[in-house]
Amino acid sequence: MTWQWLAEIPTRPGDDAAGSYHELHGVEAADGSIIVQIRNHNAENKGETLQTESADGGSTWSVPHSIGVWGLPSHLLRLRNGRLLMSYGHRRPPFGNQARISADHGRTWSEAMIISGDGAGGDLGYPSTVELADGSLLTVWYEKLKESPHAALRQARWRIKPD
Repeated sequence: MTWQWLAEIPTRPGDDAAGSYHELHGVEAADGSIIVQIRNHNAENKGETLQTESADGGSTWSVPHSIGVWGLPSHLLRLRNGRLLMSYGHRRPPFGNQARISADHGRTWSEAMIISGDGAGGDLGYPSTVELADGSLLTVWYEKLKESPHAALRQARWRIKPD
């Protein structure tokens, strides 16, 4: 397999992409667009997820923009029904992991759903979510436990409430 360079994601004016855009994750939406979310450490929207989109298979990208979600980094999943799910670490009270749904191919995101909210502190996150055969979701993340010098892997099996 060989790879071909297609394009760069542009830098938002005033941002330092090389030093402050981290841990990008992307997914192809049901309409064929590609959605990429970015862990942002620039002064503007610090700690928020930024998002960029491509409507032409990754040849061109929109300028990254805030989607109003504090928490990072995110993991994106296209569900069988075509909606998008983003899960992300929430490193302030309630410490844990949250998720949001987009029914319009990433243009807007729902209010937060708490996957876990019982973390001992902010040393947690990097959730990864899969959709199981029965329609439930399984999210796995790391978390530094209160009485331990070590982190552990945790998981939650959950469902999205029907509309």
